[in-house]
Amino acid sequence: MSLNFTANVKARMQVLRMRPTDLARKTGYSAQYISELLSGQKRWNETNMSKVCEVLDIKVCFVFEEEKSTA
Repeated sequence: MSLNFTANVKARMQVLRMRPTDLARKTGYSAQYISELLSGQKRWNETNMSKVCEVLDIKVCFVFEEEKSTA
């Protein structure tokens, strides 16, 4: 999975056949706000990322370069 959070959210939404309006309803955000996040007009923060991850069943983790070579 790449570092581009928005691209990963969009890909997961496709897998789940979820529209931005569905994501908005399930996160409690407005459809406009979700649209602005997905288009890059608004920036992701810890709170909105957490809510979206919970709804889409996404787990964000960090792997350091030295760990990648041993994995």
